[in-house]
Amino acid sequence: MFKIKKIKTMQFLTKKSIFFILIFGLYSCTKNDENSPVSVYCNLINEKLYSFSRLSDFEKRKFDELMQSRFLKYKDDFLEAAKTFDIEWELLAAVAFQESQWNPKARSATQVKGMMMLTLPTAASVGVTNRLDPIQSIHGGAQYIADLKSDANYGTSSGDKIAFILAAYNLGITNIRNAIDAIDKKPIDVTWLDLEEHLLNLKTSMDTENYSRGQQTVDFVERVRDYYYLLLAQNCSEN
Repeated sequence: MFKIKKIKTMQFLTKKSIFFILIFGLYSCTKNDENSPVSVYCNLINEKLYSFSRLSDFEKRKFDELMQSRFLKYKDDFLEAAKTFDIEWELLAAVAFQESQWNPKARSATQVKGMMMLTLPTAASVGVTNRLDPIQSIHGGAQYIADLKSDANYGTSSGDKIAFILAAYNLGITNIRNAIDAIDKKPIDVTWLDLEEHLLNLKTSMDTENYSRGQQTVDFVERVRDYYYLLLAQNCSEN
């Protein structure tokens, strides 16, 4: 299972130091009633999680609005898919929000479609026959993340591995393997910061004058992190 809530994963979750007690406090507060001292502390943690996010106030408000108008319709499906493929539902839902803002009919100019914005080959590899079917898409995306997880044989921490998985979800596993192989370290010793630096300096035919493909992947990983934070905060408040 992804252990994104443990101390080492903070190396992935942010380049700046965040006291790991935040995560432990958040995790423990889900197990207490709302009037307990720990739950009061949990509310403070939620405020911190929101403040640490680099998202704008407009983006946070939009996220909260879409939680109510879109996400709740599919929350049980995210929970079921995450349980089936042994991944955190908050991470799965964060990927879905970054990809489509939980819009099951989302499409892109590059012909990726659906809640999890799967390519046609990826959809076929996980048994998805209709990418615009939200249930198929959620379960297909969960299986794809689980498949990437099983292939992640590099990184110095569970947090690094998750970052590599997210990068592979965005850029493709072959491209991430090639990037890791190009770094002057043993694959097992490569960190997310190493890969991030390499991606930011990577030149591809897909680059534009103002935005590189590597930058896009780094942004994807970091924004999934931000939405994951917000989902943790929401989940804590609901328990």
